Amino acid sequence: MLRALFSSRYLQQLLREGKLTNENPYLYAILLYLFSFSCFLLTIFQFYPLTLFETYHLPPWLLYVIIFCILVFALFLSRFILYCFTSFFNYQEQKYLYTTIKTLFRFCNALVLLSITPVIWYAKVFELVYFLYLPIVTIIFLAFIILFLRNISGVSRIHFFIYFCSLEILPYLLIAKLLIFNL
Repeated sequence: MLRALFSSRYLQQLLREGKLTNENPYLYAILLYLFSFSCFLLTIFQFYPLTLFETYHLPPWLLYVIIFCILVFALFLSRFILYCFTSFFNYQEQKYLYTTIKTLFRFCNALVLLSITPVIWYAKVFELVYFLYLPIVTIIFLAFIILFLRNISGVSRIHFFIYFCSLEILPYLLIAKLLIFNL
């Protein structure tokens, strides 16, 4: 799965072998992403607590459960929006391709988070996020976009651009804005 994000040949092999979304590796990749991203966000909130969490003094385990539930809701919302996008514009064939590549992106992101989160938590070196995680996740994200745009066929680039910017990038920008203005 890791090679498939950076190589079209491995991606085509993965697509030919069967539907990844109907198999156990898809579920494992999503769970790995949810658990690791929740740990990462909990680590961020321990270094830079939101005023909401300072007001109510939530224990870390409850904060982790809240973050995990929010991520699960965001995952289901993302799947629903992708379903609406593919239904309205009649892009049903590309739905599986997009879901597969997005799963590969989440899997690679989870592997990076699994290695960096314990170092940040125990060594208290939050600067690793800026100098290590952000460049790596940017490279993975660009590989995701290039791989999808190279393999996409029959989809209007304008439809995809509007969908991608408004529903994939905008939520992350809103979260970043919330974090930046809260600090």
